[in-house]
Amino acid sequence: MRDLKDDLFKWLGGLAFLNNVGYSCVWPVTTIYMHNQLHQSLVLAGVVLLCYSSANVIGSIAAGSRFDRGHTFGLNLFGQLITLLAVTLLIFMHGWPSYPILLCIFGFGNGWILTLINSMGTRVKKYPSVKVFNQLYLAENIGLVVGTGLTGFIYEQGIGWLFVLIAGIYLVSLIIVGIKFAKVELHGECPVRQTVDASADLTGKRNLFVIIVLLLGLVVVWVMYEQWMSNLAVYLARFGISTGRYGMLWTINGILIIIFQLLLDWIGRYHATLDLQVILGAFFMAGSFMLLLFAAHYGQFVLAMVVLTLGESLLIPGVPAYVNRLSPVAQKWSRARDGHAFSSIGKAIGPLFGGLVIERLGYLKLFAICTVADLIVGMMIGIVLLILRRGLQTYD
Repeated sequence: MRDLKDDLFKWLGGLAFLNNVGYSCVWPVTTIYMHNQLHQSLVLAGVVLLCYSSANVIGSIAAGSRFDRGHTFGLNLFGQLITLLAVTLLIFMHGWPSYPILLCIFGFGNGWILTLINSMGTRVKKYPSVKVFNQLYLAENIGLVVGTGLTGFIYEQGIGWLFVLIAGIYLVSLIIVGIKFAKVELHGECPVRQTVDASADLTGKRNLFVIIVLLLGLVVVWVMYEQWMSNLAVYLARFGISTGRYGMLWTINGILIIIFQLLLDWIGRYHATLDLQVILGAFFMAGSFMLLLFAAHYGQFVLAMVVLTLGESLLIPGVPAYVNRLSPVAQKWSRARDGHAFSSIGKAIGPLFGGLVIERLGYLKLFAICTVADLIVGMMIGIVLLILRRGLQTYD
């Protein structure tokens, strides 16, 4: 079974970068575009984003199941083409109901591409999984810096121009796939039948239990995190903060993630930090919502974003790295697929959850709920790892 060559891993990072530029040009403006331009309620906007993220999950699961059978180039090509087609049509058809329909097709393609990137990342053998996932996450967030830095200002010129930019990005991504990945054929590894003793079986159950806790925690974290990505743009408008300045918050987020990831990579050379990384990440993300309870000026929102970014840079790449470490070689590719699918479930639920809470209870109650939920996630992961850590088997 083939592994991904080191030079192709760099190009895989390039695909992660481009895909995230395209993705980050869409989500910052979706809710505000539907609410202000298409005159739809926050709840309906949440339903549309739920459908979008559900399509993302379906694309993720479909790509992951096909990855097991090989034909990596064909899978890559399909994902790039369907995404490019959807965003090209959005240049001309971004009214109602064509916008949500094409957005869902875009979500399907985006989930397909991201799962292939993560699945192929598990086949990099030169570096430990923590480094691989941190590097891919770093590439994605450099894309975030570029995408969000451009989005707010281009959106103010008209959403059609935004989709012109995204179409150009996916065209470049398609060219890279055609040139660099044409002869790459990877696939998942079929589990090898073997006899295991009772202690090994117990270890496997412990690993699986921790993986389930981590993935469920990831769902909750993404549900809360989505409030920053969807509903906060409308909230900031109450304080006279423009879409462009909201986009700048995400540019700050991306720049800080690059700094934090480089710092974590340096610390990781000398200390094993993954346990603490995941637990502290949830607590910092809770802290960002606590700050939102009192924020009223742009500088205060910037501070909350800094705290959110610290938590995100610890937890979001930490969970898939931990899951990969606890997964046998035969299961690593499927666990990568599961990680993206669980993240997408949280992304799917988040906007609708937030819209419902906002309409019934208001923004401040939403921020309070998010604070408590992230705190609970951090405590649950900490308790589980404290009890079971010594009995876990790692496969890095």
